[in-house]
Amino acid sequence: MTRGLAVGVGAGVAIDELDRVSRALQSAAEHCHEVVVRIPPLRTGASRGRDADLWEIEGAIVRSRDQLSELSRALRTAASLYESTERAAARSIELIASQCAAAAALVVSRLGLLVLPGLVVAASRVTAVASLMPEHARELVSDHLEAALAALLPALREPAVLEAIRVALTLADDAVLGTVGVPPGVVAALGEAGLDVTGIDSSALAVVGLAALAGVNGVDPVRVDRAGSDLRRGGETRPVAPPDSLADRVGRVPDAATPVTIERYTLADGSDHVEVYIAGTDAHAPMGGEQPWDMASNIALIAGSEASSVQAVRAALAAEGVTSATSIVFTGYSQGGAIATMLAESGDYRTTGLVTVGAPSGALPVRGDYPAIVIEHRDDLVPVLSGIRRETTAVVVRGDAVTPGEHVEGALPAHDLARYLRTAAQADAHDSVALRAAIDALPQVPQSGTASAYTATRIPSSPS
Repeated sequence: MTRGLAVGVGAGVAIDELDRVSRALQSAAEHCHEVVVRIPPLRTGASRGRDADLWEIEGAIVRSRDQLSELSRALRTAASLYESTERAAARSIELIASQCAAAAALVVSRLGLLVLPGLVVAASRVTAVASLMPEHARELVSDHLEAALAALLPALREPAVLEAIRVALTLADDAVLGTVGVPPGVVAALGEAGLDVTGIDSSALAVVGLAALAGVNGVDPVRVDRAGSDLRRGGETRPVAPPDSLADRVGRVPDAATPVTIERYTLADGSDHVEVYIAGTDAHAPMGGEQPWDMASNIALIAGSEASSVQAVRAALAAEGVTSATSIVFTGYSQGGAIATMLAESGDYRTTGLVTVGAPSGALPVRGDYPAIVIEHRDDLVPVLSGIRRETTAVVVRGDAVTPGEHVEGALPAHDLARYLRTAAQADAHDSVALRAAIDALPQVPQSGTASAYTATRIPSSPS
């Protein structure tokens, strides 16, 4: 087993080891049965003589076979009960946490009304003092603030801190409802663990609305063009070999300049097959600008809206002639992973596989009958931003991007695609039964195909 990786099916603790032992016991039971079958017929009565020892051996083997089979069934039952209990416990804990968040927010909001006048006075005094400070003093204060923020960055790589942020984001909507006076019991009933009326997606939807009022729209329409196209040519295609591993797929994820790559193949039965690779967020793109792979699209995705980047992938697939009958595997990184999940589950395509790395897709359920593999780093902030993972049948692989004592630079080193490529290679070598089954279930492409890259441009809405 590859060290540092935890593999589980769904959102809970891995039960892969129980499944592995159960399969091993069942295999041993079947081997015992084969041994019994191979024993020649034994003589009975007074004439059996020298076969008496074989009678005892055969009986022992039969008893062992039955015991191994029974133990295998018991382990499978235990695994199922454990998974059900874990889900029920998580639901109960979230209901309690939801009520606590609403109640705490109600109390804090009421206390805030009492201290608000004092805070306003204090803030005005600080502002006045800052305006009177000489330029070099303001620069010194600014430098100290930047140093303090830099010192806080390592904390954002601690798994415990990130899990706390994940929970806090999940409970943010409950706290808002509590602030406006909704009773805690009602808040819990409306939340994700209850009727699922409110949640992190509804919070994100509110942000989408506020951003739209400010002129930043993450759901504006887009135009896509095949890379290399001009008035005389329809764009470039290149020959490409089929992907043969998770790392191979992750390594084909494009950058945000050409955020969608589509590979076309022919399967052994003569049917069409497509592999789609979707880029992550362009960190330098202004919100609501021409680049649809921006933070505005990220927020729209978490809100469950048809983000501009989602529209771009749909348009590229349409340009490639992909239909609802075309076999398709979606692979995406970061924002691209959320897009891949949304499209795979949309019902508009014949999804035959899903692979995501570092994606904020926890709020997007995965229920389809296809192999799905989700790779996350425990020390990566981005997957945390979608809150607690919801219903999923995906195999979830979690690893560590940064080793203890390693010197790293940047705000989010654990989110680097190069580090996810390394983790994907480790997953390829992992001996998890569930993970191996998911990898083996991805479509096997027998021959080379062609690849096309697409650019995307957001078309801002006309001002009213």
